Amino acid sequence: MKRLLPLVLAGAMMLTTGATALADNVSDALEKAATMTNDELYAKAQEEMAAGAQLNFYSTTSFAEKAAANFMRAYPALDGKVVYAEIDDGESYTILTNTIGSGVKDSADMALTQNGADLKPYLLDDGLSYAYFPKALEDVVDEQYRNPAVVTFVNSLLIYNNTEGSVGLKNVWELTEEKWKDKVFFKDPTNETVNINFLIMLTSGTDANALNFLYFDPQIMLTSPEWNEKLEKAYEDYYGKAWEKGEFESAAYEWIAGFLGNVNYTFTSASKMATGIASGAAGNMGLFVFSKLRKVDEADRGKLTVVQFENDVDGFSGFMYPIYATVCKDTECPYTCALFINYLLSEDGFAGEKSWNSSQGYYSPNTSIQKPEGLEDKPFEYWQ
Repeated sequence: MKRLLPLVLAGAMMLTTGATALADNVSDALEKAATMTNDELYAKAQEEMAAGAQLNFYSTTSFAEKAAANFMRAYPALDGKVVYAEIDDGESYTILTNTIGSGVKDSADMALTQNGADLKPYLLDDGLSYAYFPKALEDVVDEQYRNPAVVTFVNSLLIYNNTEGSVGLKNVWELTEEKWKDKVFFKDPTNETVNINFLIMLTSGTDANALNFLYFDPQIMLTSPEWNEKLEKAYEDYYGKAWEKGEFESAAYEWIAGFLGNVNYTFTSASKMATGIASGAAGNMGLFVFSKLRKVDEADRGKLTVVQFENDVDGFSGFMYPIYATVCKDTECPYTCALFINYLLSEDGFAGEKSWNSSQGYYSPNTSIQKPEGLEDKPFEYWQ
């Protein structure tokens, strides 16, 4: 089942009459759950459902709905007891911080969120939600992806309309030039936190405060001090001279100013960007979520080229970000939440029918799970 979250919660809140699990009890339950088998968790989950609980989970990625359906097929006693609600990235933490612990009917028991920068200060640090990771998977998931648990990584890539041949992009500095004015599309970073985090990442070498915004993005934290140097090198390779400080504090700031000055903000979603570029003018390019190519009609799919598959671009050809799982402090079904997270991290959950692994652009932190053959994609290690 799927619910769309209302934009406005105030004035329409219905309070539950049942007792809400105490935060300490949820924390204790998750600690125990981390050492339990899936069979043991399933038995506990059935007890929670028999007591009247229902697992409501919010997610910023729609594939979670497919995963929930597969989860209920795998655990039939939970059929109809897992309810997915689509939540927009821009409003996710506003909704969660206002509903967790409020007694609002059908508020989240757990959430999958793509903005780790806000997860720490708004939920985890304030004790509104908890991290959970199963000890049984410690051998196949790197430590940096466990606390909080990353359930998938998502790629945003430079992709263009090839109907008049290759655009020949080999260096990101090209995108700052006048020839790309209004021909490169990007979702407004003020409405898409992963996009603003991407820009912050590029400047973090010169702005220490920016690192705080990326505390939980390990992919970024591993390399962020290097990105300004990468852009300086790309600048020198492209223009034949070293980058010099002038109007801009760093090469990263100059690239961002030039790039954003050329960006066309016509498309308000990655899906619309994918379909719009495919059916639009030759040579138009977008920096958007790779998996959204599945939204493009089969007849138009061949009109799109992923730049990285054509050229190893100087600078970068996109970025990758994690989706985190977190369990709300007032859930009445912590063991069901734990079982569901276990499932999302498993091959059955990640690679099940019509789930994340069936599409380009999603990658599990579980190293035992590989992308299927025949899919126009590369393994996680390639993008990493």
